[in-house]
Amino acid sequence: MKEFLMLIRESADYGKLSFEEMQDDIAKHMAWVESLVKLGHFKDGNPLEADGAIIKGSTVTDGPFVEAKECISGYYFLIAESLAQATQIAKGCPDLQRGSTLELREVILMDEN
Repeated sequence: MKEFLMLIRESADYGKLSFEEMQDDIAKHMAWVESLVKLGHFKDGNPLEADGAIIKGSTVTDGPFVEAKECISGYYFLIAESLAQATQIAKGCPDLQRGSTLELREVILMDEN
């Protein structure tokens, strides 16, 4: 099995959801993750704080910026046999219903010896 990083890119105004909308979104994610765990396709995942830092060369700035239209709001590590299978798994992510974009990348596992 291979490991894939799935980044969730969504509208930067995601944090402006109402309390009820946020609770509904969390419930959908929890149900999705539970189904992934049962099928052996989930390793890890978490939402990300809105605040952070951008480092480019030797310059460090606060970020992501409010004026940005899109942000990375969270990630999942998925377990799948191939990118094609990981893509099919990712299509179940509840954020797609809100117009989010998902990016999938295979993790290159380095030999620990």
